[in-house]
Amino acid sequence: MRKNSLDRDTQSAAIQHQEADDRGSLIILVLCLFTILLTASLALIDISDNFLAKRQLVEIGEVAITRAAHQISLTRYYSGNILMDNSGADGSQFRIPIDCGKAFISFSDEISASNLRGRPVLIESWNCSNDQVTATLSVELTPLIKIPLITEAGNTDISVTVAATSIIGGIRG
Repeated sequence: MRKNSLDRDTQSAAIQHQEADDRGSLIILVLCLFTILLTASLALIDISDNFLAKRQLVEIGEVAITRAAHQISLTRYYSGNILMDNSGADGSQFRIPIDCGKAFISFSDEISASNLRGRPVLIESWNCSNDQVTATLSVELTPLIKIPLITEAGNTDISVTVAATSIIGGIRG
């Protein structure tokens, strides 16, 4: 009988010893999961910030390209040299003739007067043909959250393309 109680005491001590060893592994698991969650949250914040910056750059570009599209070539406009745009349902829309030189000056003035988060906006390309203006803009931004060893790459380049055309409604038959 004494041997059975000794075996039970030994087994009970072994189980208690094993439970004491398992307590520390739960802390390690919680810390690892917390670190993963924190890193994922910071990455999500950085990605969301880049999407917001791109939207802000599109807004800056749309304002400038709209101003450029309103630079009318008065000589072509009054001479009747207007291009037909067949995008309408009955094909009776005409484009307003754009003075490309004045449009570029207007566009570059608007872009140089604006910035995105304190950084200058750069004009990568400009095209003005067939009374349509198109431009590509870019800006280099620093990351919102700098994480050591992860954001060592440095700045983020954001680029957008904007375009505009002015349409006059034609005569419908």
